[in-house]
Amino acid sequence: MANLDWNKTKTIFIIVFSILNVFLFSLYLNRYNDAQDIEVRSDTPIEERFLLDNIKVPKMESDILGASYVSGNLHTFSTEELDNLPNQKVEVKSSYQLTSTFDKPLPITEENKLEKVLQENIIRGNSYGLWSIDEENHSVTFFQKVNNRLVYNNKYAKLIVHFNDKQELVSYEQSLLDNLEDYNESKSLLSSMQAIKVLYKRGILKPDSTVKEANLGYSTLAQLEGTQVFAPTWHILVKLSDETSEEYFVNAVEGRIIEIPKESEQTEVK
Repeated sequence: MANLDWNKTKTIFIIVFSILNVFLFSLYLNRYNDAQDIEVRSDTPIEERFLLDNIKVPKMESDILGASYVSGNLHTFSTEELDNLPNQKVEVKSSYQLTSTFDKPLPITEENKLEKVLQENIIRGNSYGLWSIDEENHSVTFFQKVNNRLVYNNKYAKLIVHFNDKQELVSYEQSLLDNLEDYNESKSLLSSMQAIKVLYKRGILKPDSTVKEANLGYSTLAQLEGTQVFAPTWHILVKLSDETSEEYFVNAVEGRIIEIPKESEQTEVK
């Protein structure tokens, strides 16, 4: 009877060890295949990896091959130019920033478009380009332009205008830079696709997302006393799988990812 029990136990051990060996071999095989898959993916052209991750990137227009760093000085609002502003009460927060309220709101119509109103009623109103529209708060944000490109969210190069419920312009805040000019010789730039690849390789560009646009502008590189220095920077707008949007900034010369907070200070994050 004892011999029979031992034979039965031995048979059970053999079966268990056989199952364990099969399991361990299966585990090894799965890990080996996973490693091979990672190796293959790393060697796969990035365009194919976009397809695998369902990342849609539109065909980009011809890229700018080179651009220079740009420098500029803070504009000091003078009493003379403030006195020449029509139909408004102006308050200078500092010598570099002002707020103004119109005595009589300015209607925006097909004949009297916003761009025309800004040129006629704001100091160097044609120096800005549209950035965003906030319908909830009835405001529109403009950034100053240099070389026909936007200076991204620098508090000394910004115009925010406010509207009432009748779509009339009622007030604004303004800051301005002077003497914006190329700081040194032209630098070779990353293409917009190379900037998008930077985001992907850093794990920032997520699967199932769509790149909506990529535009070249400038981000703040250095802030000296009274002087600002700006670097060519790609602004990349991405639509995520949940229908929300994210925007990213990549230094177009060095390939660094830049975080541009709402209040103008820029810091390198990756």
